[in-house]
Parts: sequence; structure tokens; C-alpha cells
Amino acid sequence: MWGFCLMLVWGCCFMNSLEMLIVLTVEPTVEDVDECANSTVCPDHATCTNTLKSYFCTCKKGFLSSNGNKTFKDPGVQCKDVDECSQSPQPCGPNSECTNLPGRYKCSCLPGFSSPTGNDWISGNSGSFACSDVNECLNSSICPEHSDCANSLGSYSCVCQAGFLSRNSTCEDVDKCSQSPPPCGLNSECTNLPGRYKCSCLPGFSSPTGNGWIAGNSGSFACSDVDECVDPRACPEHASCHNTLGNFSCSCNPGFASSSGNLSFQGPGGRCEGIPFKCKEDIISNNKQAELCQGKAAMEPEHVSFCALMNTMFSILDDICKNKTITISLKEMTEHFGTVFQQIPTWSTFTKEQISTLATVLLENVESTTLAALLKPSANTSQTIETEYLGIESKVIREECIEENISFSLKTKGNIMKVGCSTIEESGNTGTTGVALVSLVGMESILNESFFQEPQAVMSNSKRKLKMNSRIVRGIMTGEKKDGYSDPVIYTLENIQPKQKFESPICVAWNTDVDGGSWTSSGCVILEASQTHTVCSCKQLVSLAIIMASTELTMEYSLHVISHVGLTISLVCLALAIATFLLCRSIRNHITDLHLQLCVCLFLAKILFITSVDKTSNQLGCAIIAGFLHYLFLACFFWMLVEAVMLFLMVRNLKVVNYFSSRNIRMLPLCTFAYGLPALVVVVSASVQPQGYGMPNRCWLNTGTGFIWSFLGPVCIIIMINSILLIWTLLILRQKLSSAKSEASTLKDTRLLTFKAFAQLFVLGCSWVLGIFQTGAAASVMAHLFTAINSLQGAFLFLIHCLLSRQVRQEYRKWFTRTTKSSSQSQTSGVLVSSLLSTSKTYIINERNQADAITGIKDHPVKKNKSPFLHSSV
Repeated sequence: MWGFCLMLVWGCCFMNSLEMLIVLTVEPTVEDVDECANSTVCPDHATCTNTLKSYFCTCKKGFLSSNGNKTFKDPGVQCKDVDECSQSPQPCGPNSECTNLPGRYKCSCLPGFSSPTGNDWISGNSGSFACSDVNECLNSSICPEHSDCANSLGSYSCVCQAGFLSRNSTCEDVDKCSQSPPPCGLNSECTNLPGRYKCSCLPGFSSPTGNGWIAGNSGSFACSDVDECVDPRACPEHASCHNTLGNFSCSCNPGFASSSGNLSFQGPGGRCEGIPFKCKEDIISNNKQAELCQGKAAMEPEHVSFCALMNTMFSILDDICKNKTITISLKEMTEHFGTVFQQIPTWSTFTKEQISTLATVLLENVESTTLAALLKPSANTSQTIETEYLGIESKVIREECIEENISFSLKTKGNIMKVGCSTIEESGNTGTTGVALVSLVGMESILNESFFQEPQAVMSNSKRKLKMNSRIVRGIMTGEKKDGYSDPVIYTLENIQPKQKFESPICVAWNTDVDGGSWTSSGCVILEASQTHTVCSCKQLVSLAIIMASTELTMEYSLHVISHVGLTISLVCLALAIATFLLCRSIRNHITDLHLQLCVCLFLAKILFITSVDKTSNQLGCAIIAGFLHYLFLACFFWMLVEAVMLFLMVRNLKVVNYFSSRNIRMLPLCTFAYGLPALVVVVSASVQPQGYGMPNRCWLNTGTGFIWSFLGPVCIIIMINSILLIWTLLILRQKLSSAKSEASTLKDTRLLTFKAFAQLFVLGCSWVLGIFQTGAAASVMAHLFTAINSLQGAFLFLIHCLLSRQVRQEYRKWFTRTTKSSSQSQTSGVLVSSLLSTSKTYIINERNQADAITGIKDHPVKKNKSPFLHSSV
């Protein structure tokens, strides 16, 4: 078998070899023809490629066959040029220009751009073509003078510098000083510079950057007025300097006149000669209404009667000023002004500004003529003259002030002025000094409370009423010191009508600086007030009067009754609560100690309030009372805060046996906090605004200036903190009640204690909040609610902490039982022993109840340490 196969294979190989031999022997030899040797076989711009027995044509780079094939050999096919520049993206890249060439393309950069291979780069050349921006601004001469070059993509621009304007391809300087508004501002002088400007202030003005400031320098230029009056040498002796915008003027002080005769002058070259009283020109110089009567306006119908009165008042003063040697007596003066005072009732036909002007002129005339009489006194050193309308007492003091602590009293028409020798010495007189007190009768009816310009300083309550309640008096002294004396002048003014309890006096001085004149409460304070007289202390000799401030009697009386009845009830209840917390030892613990501190602070505050809140006669004493009330009421709220914090800590650690007892809570740190922080608030408040303590009608914090928020601010913060803590406490109790049934009794007792804390917060806190809303239509309702709730705070606390406490009621019941039983002296010792055993048993039961209240555990051994919380308040 294997042999047959081998023979078969060999036979096949032999036949194949024989066949090949026959083919090679029969076929002739054929050579390939190179068609590409003929240059015309392919069209222009084509490349010929020879193949075995054939060939094919391929268009060169940049050309494309007309039949669209890559290779071809048809003689009719042509190679057409390809426009590379029409391709997308453009082969030359951005910022360039492409030019098509046969089979190639040429690249050139646009103006403002350049390529590292240069322009007219042809594809196929070495390198790569890419256009980048040319920074033309590197050429410093490309832009004109006073301009800046700004390069941009493919271009540049020239911008004229600040202060220059482009014109005809050049930058011309702009006159900045001709602009509107001028660049240097008001009261300045501008100087134009090439591209800039220089600023200088006009005389009388200065700039913080100095004169000669050039635009572009640091800082900003602004001219402000120079106060030449800062220099004490600006005006001569006995002259006052008056600064004006860019200038100043000097005017002689009252009692002196300019040597040039002018009312005002400049510089130290002038001189003020002594005239110890004002003349007509001095009085009208700063009074617009009085100046009207010096011109054509005096002849106008609406000014005729007004100016006639004005001229009548000036007639005697004109004689004195024209002839300085004339001697005038006080009696002549009072007779002369009598006709003026008779016409005061007719002043009501004038405008308010005209009335105040007439009053100012009259007061100044009376003062000047009195000074003229005092400077040339008669033989008598003391004179007293009283007419129907004027009362004057004068005194010439020569050598009476040799000794210290001597004072002089002048009295007229029931009014008294007390002047000390220290005040007389400060007046600067050499030799004799004349002092006088003038009382003007009837003038108070026309120059009444409507001229008081500071009602907000009395009280912001819309029901507040004012009335004039004294004669107008004027203190006069030769050589008077205008900036005030070290020792005050004391005035005692007689009340026209007796002062009522609901009225508060205000010392007011006539101020001529506003609208011709007005009453102001600044500069004088009340030292004492009675039904018949009011004592004022002033730092200057002024025109003085008393204005009474009062509320409507019906509202004041009802609030007075509610307040005093409620406060009386509260004080009794607070006294009972304090006695309960002190004497009932079985309920003594830390909670009752906190209640005790709160009640003591509130008791002292109520006592001080009911006895001293209306003691406004002495301003300093009233301020001290207001400060103590501020402190005591704040202390009440801080003790409330301590209670809320302790209650919260107790509830949070309710499962810890004797939590507070184990931590040995001490009262000293708590007292330091609750008494120290209120003291700090009061000290800071008194330092910032000492005048905030005390008002004309009561000794409390000033409500007109917002100072009341030094009390309401801390109160609102404490109310907010306490509310958060007590709500948190209730949430904890709710969670514990739902999770621990065995502790339900203790937790409910604690929750009752929390609700009592809420009630205490409402009684003490919300009542003060009601005081904020005492405005508008509901002011009367809010005032009565505030007074009722606030005055009954002590009664509410006694109800919450004593009468609603089961254990306290038991103690009251035991005490009443013991007092009603007659004590027997023959009680046996067995009864005493039984009583002691009963007391001990009660003590042990109480101890166990206290421990149950803290831990919620009913079955535990009696402990010796008392639990400090809870049992006395449930």
C-alpha cells in the first residue's frame, strides 16, 4: 500500500516537470515597452508611471484630473489647476492673504502683521507661514507729541493725553480752567498748565493739600474757610471776632464802641473804647426785624405801629449814647418805660417774630439804661424802686467783698437774686461794681409758654401742657462775664399760681439767637420747688422765668390712684413673701433663695418709687433716685435670668440624683452676677449720658432722648433669653414625660415650676414692654394697663410663689392653727415629746418628698442632705 502511494506521487511530479519543459521550449521571449518614454503620453502637469505591458498618468500636486480619477491613461484627460486659496480653512492661516499659482499658492500677511518666513511665501518653500501682530507702538515716533500709542490687532491708535485734544493729527492743549464747573472747585483760583492745571485757594481759604496743587498730585484739592478768629490777635482787646466765609470782622463787646465809629472792622488796628452798655446800633445789629425800622420799610402800613413802639423804647437810650456824660436815675427809667409796658397787651396784634423782637429790644433797653444808672450812682449805695410794671433793686458794691464767702441778695416784686463775691470778682470790675435785679410785671402774659422752643426736653407726651407761672426777671451787673461764672447765680422766683403736685417747674432763660428770641431751658437748673416759689441756679445773669409743665388732671389723677393703690398692695405682698422665704425653714432651698433675692430687689425698688419718684425739686437728688431705680429694676431682671438658667440646668440633668447638691451651688457667684452686671450697666449709662437720669416731672430715665433704652435694651435681651430657655425646658419635659412614666409625677411638678417661671416673666417683663407702646390713640389705654400691671407686680409674685404653692399653703395653715389655739403653760412633757416626734416625722417626709421630686425614685432610703430645688415651688 505504502509503495503504491509513493509511486503515484513520483508520477505526478514527473508530469509537471515535463509540462513546464514543453512550455519553455514552445513560447518565444517578449520584452516590456516603456510608454513613459514618450513625453506626450500624459498631459501637461501629469506624471507618467510605467507598468508591465502598460502605464498610468497621475496629476501633479496642485492639479486634479478632468475625469476626477486619481490615475488615468486616456489621452483626452487633462490636469487642471486646483485653487487652494478657495479652500476652507484658508491654507495661509488668519490675518493673511492667499494668491493662487499653478499647482501652488502664495501667502502674504495683511498690513499690521508679519511672518517669520517673510511675505510672498510660496507653498513648498522651507519653513511654515504664520502671521502675528506687529506692535507698531514700539516705534516712539509713530504718534504725535502729547499722545499715547495703543496697539491693537493688526493696527494701532494714537490717543491724546489728559488735558490735550486731537486736532489735525496733533494733540493741542485744552484750557481746563475754562471748563464749567471749574476743576479747582469753589473759592479757588485755577491756572492752566500744559496738560494739567494748578489750583490755589483764594485769600481766607485753605486746602489740606496746600496751595499750588497740580492735577495728578496725591490728594484732592478743596478750599475750606479759614477761621481767622482762632488767632486771639485777630481782633483788639474788648472786641469779639466773627468769622465769615473767606473773611472775618471784629465788633466791640457790649459796653464798648469802635474808635472809628463803625459797627464792625478788621484787624488789630481798630480800637474798642469802653461804653459799659449797649446802644441802639448794638441792639439792632443782629436783629432783622429791628433793622426794618431803620429804612424805608418803617413807612409801610404793616410796620408803622411796630416801628413806633421800637422807636419809643430807643428814645431814652439814644439820649444816653449821644451824651455819655448824662446822668440817669432808676426812677426816671422806670417812669419812661411805664408807657411801653402799658402797651404790652396790644402786642398780640403783631406776628410771633415781631413780639419776640419787641421783647428782646425791651429787655436790652432795660438792661442798658439800668447799667447807665449804676455806672453813675447817686449817694445811696442801694436803691429800691417799684412801680406798677417795674420793680428794681440795685446795689453798688465797693469794699464789701474783702472777706470770703459773702453774698448779696436783691429782692423785688417777691423775687430774689443771690450773688456771691466770687461772681462779682469774676466780672473783672476794678473799683465799684453795680448789681441790680429787675422784675417786669405783665410781660409774662405776652411772652408766654408758646415761645418755649424745647417741648421735647420736657416730655414727648402729646397731652403735656405748659404754662407761664412767674414774672420775668432780669439780673444785671456791670462788667458782666459772658461765658458764665464758676459759682452760679441763685434766683428765687415767686409762682403766680400755687404749684400743683402733678406740675413740674422748668427754669427758662430768654435766648436771642433764634428768630428774634425764645425761651430755652439750657443754662439753668432747678434747685428747689415749693407751692409758692421755685429756686433756679444759673451760670449767667439772664432774663429768667418759670414755666410749669403738667399733664391733663383727669388722666394724671386716675394713674396716680391706680399706681399708689397697686404699689401699696404689692409692698404688703412682697413683705409677706420675703417673710415666708426667710421664716419657713422647711421650704428653704436654692430656688427660694433666688425668689427671696428677686422679691427684696423689687420691694426696695417699689419703696423707692412710691416715696421718691416725684422728688424733682432737687435735680442732683432726683438723678440719684433715678439711678437707684434703674439699678434695682435691672437687678430684678438679672435674678429672673439666673432663675431661668438654674431651672433649665435642673431639668436637663433631672435624672442625676442631687445634681445641684453634688455641685455645691454657692450664692456668692450668683449674687456677683445678678448685682454686678446691673451696676456696670448703670455706671456705663451714667458715664455716657449723665443728664439722662431725672426728668422735670419724675425721677426716672429720660424718655425724650432715647436714654430709656439703657433700661429697656437689657430687659428685652433678658426676656428673649428667658423665653428661649423656658421653651427649651418645656420641650425637654415633654420628651421626658413621654419616655419615662415612672417619673411622671416629678416631671409634672417641674413643668408646673416652669409654667410659674413663664408667669413671672410675663408679669415682670411684659409690663415694661407695654410702656413702649404709650403713643398714638391708644396711649391712654396703654398707660393705664402699664400702671396697673406694673404696680401689682409684687402681688402677682406673692400669688405665684406662695399662694399657689401647696407646701407654702400647708405652712400657712399650720401657722394659723398654732396662733388660734391658746397656748397652755401646763402642757406635759409627753405632749412636747409627741410634738417633737411629729415635727421630726414631718421633716423626714419632707426630705423624702424633696428627693422624690429631684430623682423621680419613690423607694429610696431617707437622705440627710436636703435637695435644694423643686419641692417649695410645686
